[in-house]
Amino acid sequence: MAKGDRFEILPVGRGEHEAEQVRTPLHLTVTCSPKHGPDHTVEAAKRLSALGHAVTVHIAARMVRDPEHLDALLAEMAEAGVDDMFLIGGDAAHPAGLYTGAGELLPLVAEHPQRPRTIGIAGYPEGHPLISDENLDRVLMEKSRYADYMTTQMCFDPDAVRAWVTHQRERGIELPVLIGMAGKVSRTRLLELSVRIGVGPSLKFVRKQRGLRSLLARGSTADKLYEALAQALDDPKLNIAGFHYFTFNHLIDTWQWQLEKQGRTGRAKESATSNYVNPEESTA
Repeated sequence: MAKGDRFEILPVGRGEHEAEQVRTPLHLTVTCSPKHGPDHTVEAAKRLSALGHAVTVHIAARMVRDPEHLDALLAEMAEAGVDDMFLIGGDAAHPAGLYTGAGELLPLVAEHPQRPRTIGIAGYPEGHPLISDENLDRVLMEKSRYADYMTTQMCFDPDAVRAWVTHQRERGIELPVLIGMAGKVSRTRLLELSVRIGVGPSLKFVRKQRGLRSLLARGSTADKLYEALAQALDDPKLNIAGFHYFTFNHLIDTWQWQLEKQGRTGRAKESATSNYVNPEESTA
């Protein structure tokens, strides 16, 4: 997988509107909303691809009903030229059909006649609230046989990220890793959204031990994590392919911030139309 950053947007609200304003092609990942499902995600991905962006479709296995549903999703992706899928189990309380986790669906996707060119799987540097670390390691090893890269959950602790990547390399998993981190989102909004989706022990530590002041203190959370991990991109042993930014639909702000952090010239906001008005955001 070629090195490069990705920007995750939600298939609702302002994310797609902002993507329309960006004249430079980006690599966008479209999430799978528990409310709207994977069909809605694929439809959004098709529209974003038509705008000239590279697109990754985020599919939750628990929301795929059966092999026929998978066939339809992959056919629509192939028709639109969308050739990357990020496959997770998903947090739906009850499976929509036959699949309870990514491990069950992943071999079917990998062996499908219309399989995407690349397939990504999730990594959990800070663990999962419902799965032991031992089981996470075992399942990741099994899934890595079918995957082309890994993307980590959103994390605020750079030491946890480094330790997890190093651990996977020692276990023999060599897949490129994209580091999941929050984009340029206000700290108040980030805290609100992070509590809603759950991001692991680092956020719990902030809330319980250091309180809200740590997260809301001066200095961007995104700046701190980026600066702590940017040098790791040059370490061939870690094989980190880039960052996966959770933009929470603040795409243009995150893109502008990324350009500034990379020291690149140009003004992302000037590539957006001057009459752009943010629609009311929905995170449903």
